[in-house]
This record gives sequence, structure tokens and C-alpha cells, in this order.
Amino acid sequence: MKITVVQTGRLRDAHVAALRDEYVKRFGRFGKLEVVERESKGDAPLWPTGARWRIALDERGEQYDSPAFAKRLEKWSAAHGPLAFLVGDAYGIHAPSLALADAKLSLGSMVLPHQLAHLVLVEQIYRAATILAGTGYHHA
Repeated sequence: MKITVVQTGRLRDAHVAALRDEYVKRFGRFGKLEVVERESKGDAPLWPTGARWRIALDERGEQYDSPAFAKRLEKWSAAHGPLAFLVGDAYGIHAPSLALADAKLSLGSMVLPHQLAHLVLVEQIYRAATILAGTGYHHA
């Protein structure tokens, strides 16, 4: 599984970045998880080249529990190959990038600060990989 998480803007909190990096490192045994921080510039979309399926974090997107998200991630990956997730900045995802999304994902009905949304997404991607692999990380 190859996944890129694009964060609009920079994560300024070193603690959040350290936790994120730990999950990225742990994911390494299941595939490749890469995090890219990009600044939005005009109308240029923020999606990475090579991503075959683009998922935008959006409060109006589909919501899944962790096992259902794992199944969805597996389905997207099997059907499309490399995946990209986009997390907006404090103002959300700019329109040109949102328009190019193949799917929209909501982490829940509460709005989260973008740094926390970023961290929760990366942890849930790792959790999904452990669910698919049948490890003991997810206790349900």
C-alpha cells in the first residue's frame, strides 16, 4: 500500500509532528506512508503526482468507524493503486484541490484543528493497516 498525506501548510507543533512521525515509521512494515507539507498558491492543486485516488478531508465527507475505514482503504488501494489524502489548513481545503477529489472523508461530526485532524488521519491509516494485517493494535 502506498499512501501520501498532503498537509496544507506546515505543522508548527513539534509534539504533533513527533507523534505523526512515529505512526509513519510504524506504517513502514505495511507499505509506504509519506507526508508532504505544501503551501497553497493560487489555483494550483495540491495533489501529488502519481496519486491514482485522491481523498480530501472534509466535514461533509463520508464517516467510517475504524474497521470500515480499513476495508475502504483496502478497496481504494486495490482498485486504484497509490492513494493521496489532503488535509486543509485552518480555512479548509482550497476549491481547486477539493474539486479534484475522488472522495471526501470526515473524521467525525466535530470540526478539529487542522494539526489534530492531520495526526488523527495518520494514526487511523496506521490503525487500518494493522486491522488488515490482523495485528493486536486495534482492540474492538
